[in-house]
Amino acid sequence: MTDTPAMTQAEPEPAPAAARRGLLAATLEALRTRLDLAAVELEIQVLLLIRLLAWLFAAVICVLLGVAFGIVALIVALWDTHRTLGLLVGGGSFLVLAVLLAWLGLRSMRGRPGPFADSLAQLQADERRAGGET
Repeated sequence: MTDTPAMTQAEPEPAPAAARRGLLAATLEALRTRLDLAAVELEIQVLLLIRLLAWLFAAVICVLLGVAFGIVALIVALWDTHRTLGLLVGGGSFLVLAVLLAWLGLRSMRGRPGPFADSLAQLQADERRAGGET
C-alpha cells in the first residue's frame, strides 16, 4: 500500500478555470481603479462648479447693483427734461448687459474639457490594449 504521488499531492486546478479566475480578478481590479478615478474626477468637477457658481453669483449681483444705481442716477438727472429717454437708456443698458454676460458665460465654458474626460480616455486606452493595439 504505497501512496502514489498523485494521491499525496493536491490536484492542480484545471488551466481554463484558473485562467477565468485570473481574468475575472484582473477585470474587477481594472473596474475598481476606473471607478475610483471617476469618483475623484466627479468630486473635482463638483468643487469647480460650486466655486464657479459662487463667484459668478457675486459678480452678477455686484454688476447689477452698479448698473441699477447708475440708471437711477441717470433718471434722477434727466427727470425734469427727458424722463422717457432716461428710462429707455436704462432698460437698454440692462438688455445689453444681459447679452454680454450670457456671451461671456458661454465663452468661458467652451474651452473646458468635459466631465470625466480622463476616465473616458483611460477606458479608450483599455479598449485598445484589450484589442491588441498599443
